[in-house]
Formats: sequence, structure tokens, C-alpha cells
Amino acid sequence: MTRHLALARACRTLALAQVAVAAWLLAHHAWLLGILVVWAAPSLLAADGVCRRAHHRARAMARRAAQLGAGEQVPTLTPCCQFWKHSDGQVHGPGCTRPPLPRRDTYRLDDAGRAAFDEIVRHYHDRSTA
Repeated sequence: MTRHLALARACRTLALAQVAVAAWLLAHHAWLLGILVVWAAPSLLAADGVCRRAHHRARAMARRAAQLGAGEQVPTLTPCCQFWKHSDGQVHGPGCTRPPLPRRDTYRLDDAGRAAFDEIVRHYHDRSTA
């Protein structure tokens, strides 16, 4: 069990307990206090949903890492991160699980153009000014 699942279960338990306490308060004519107590339950249920989603994501990433470690070909996780719809296939963060796309523009080059392009790319990560 991940800590996300433990937090999700705690949030759901607290929300149910709050609803029970609010019902008891409303039955004993403590209207204002009952309404205040039940008001926090939706936020706890929202936190439960977020934590369960994080738990499922962590399990999927661990399963994918185990399959990659075993040498299997596995597809990327979708969504890879919160910006996956608008990234056009690019890696957009340190937690992104999508592999970078290969260069697509080199197929149009002839041999001389490809050699020039490779020379430029070779110096791209070099910290020199040239």
C-alpha cells in the first residue's frame, strides 16, 4: 500500500465520520454546527480522489519500470503528466514518462546537408562559443 492510498482511505473515513456526526447533530437540533461539520466532507472526498489517482499512477509507473527492467517493450503511460494534451509529443518535465520523439527533419537532407547538420548538432551541447 502506498502512502497515497493510506491518505485516500483516511480522507474517506473522515468524510464518512463527519457525515455521521453531522446527522447526529442535526437530529439533536444543533443545525448550525451540523451544517458546519458536513461542509468539510466534499473537500475530503476530493482529496480522496486525488490521492487514489496518485496511487494508481505510482503503481502504473512501478509496473512499467519493472517491465522495462526486464527488457520488454511497453507503451508510454498516458497521460504522461499534466501537460500531455498540449505537448505535441515532447517531453515536458522531469516526471514525464514519454520518451522524446526522434528527429524527423533529417530525412529531407542530402549527404552534404546531413553531414553539416550532424556537425552543428555535435557542437550543440558544447559550452564553447563556436
